[in-house]
Amino acid sequence: MKTVSILGCGWLGMPLGTRLVKSGFKVKGSTTRKQKLDEISGQGITPFLVDLNAQGLDSSFFDSDILILTIPPGNANDPNQYFDQLKKVLESANKTGVQHILFISSTSVYPNLNREVSENDASETALTRSGISLKKAEDLFRSKDNTIVRFSGLIGPNRHPGRWFAGKRNLKGGEIPINMIHIDDCIGIIEAIIEKEIWGDVFNASSPEHPPKREYYQKMAAQLGLDDPHFSERDNSLWKVVSSEKLISKTGYEFKRSVFDV
Repeated sequence: MKTVSILGCGWLGMPLGTRLVKSGFKVKGSTTRKQKLDEISGQGITPFLVDLNAQGLDSSFFDSDILILTIPPGNANDPNQYFDQLKKVLESANKTGVQHILFISSTSVYPNLNREVSENDASETALTRSGISLKKAEDLFRSKDNTIVRFSGLIGPNRHPGRWFAGKRNLKGGEIPINMIHIDDCIGIIEAIIEKEIWGDVFNASSPEHPPKREYYQKMAAQLGLDDPHFSERDNSLWKVVSSEKLISKTGYEFKRSVFDV
């Protein structure tokens, strides 16, 4: 039985761990909050309290075949702190003999180029602070033994996009395409990579559906019975369409959820 450690049992990490337990893996999961340990344990996951700012990390948590990192840069006070935390994680993983690391990144590593973007389009120019942090973090984990997955905007339980812009006015970018992915597909993609042992690569993970922002958010607000968001008629907002063609080709994964199905 393979062992998987999930650093960050949050919105994605917890249901991912639950699914992996059901698939026959031994799963360890970390949290920074003591009050969450029982919740993690209740899902059949062995809970660990892990503070990345602590002097030393619990080596028993990293004693696994696969380590999955679901910690976004927003959890750190500054980009340097985030990078230092991940360096500490990598050192611990190397010491305990982790065979593979799956680093969950984001499509924020791509600037808005007004075209479709693929895995080779990541750049540190014209990026947000978060995007720059992620690109630097990705480089830390690039290896023939590790894989990086860049998710687009995450939607699912407790993340219904209909609430994000409901009732707001004079919004920009009404005609630009959206890039989203449902949590069910996030978990399915991670499972596919682990089961097929696809390591040493980088993948975009974004739904093949890219409706215009205006259409999407108005329909999603309507799902919840909320007021329509109103967009300016014309603006010069920049955009990108994130391609998952490489992911689909290499893993054979078929997306299961529509971006309108939350």
